[in-house]
Amino acid sequence: MKEKKELIHEKFEHIGLSSRLDARNRITLGQALAMLDKHKIDEFEILIGAGGNILLRPRTSIPTRELWIHQSSKAMELLREGLEDAAKGHLTKVKDLKKFTDKL
Repeated sequence: MKEKKELIHEKFEHIGLSSRLDARNRITLGQALAMLDKHKIDEFEILIGAGGNILLRPRTSIPTRELWIHQSSKAMELLREGLEDAAKGHLTKVKDLKKFTDKL
């Protein structure tokens, strides 16, 4: 599947790990994955450079029921503000959740 070309400007660090291909041309990433953030990784985006380097970009899928918040910049902004307020202890109990969500 050919997608648009993306120029990658990112520094990479050699972490001293290598992995040999097995009989089915697979590699293991266990040690490298253990060094990454602990978020759930569902898949990898695969990019191949002009020089033959392969970049595996970890991706995490979003459950369909949560997708709406990522599609609404206003909802995302309100969520971030709410999380910041909650972290500061500024909490308000919502009496009518339906009215509250309709305003979003």
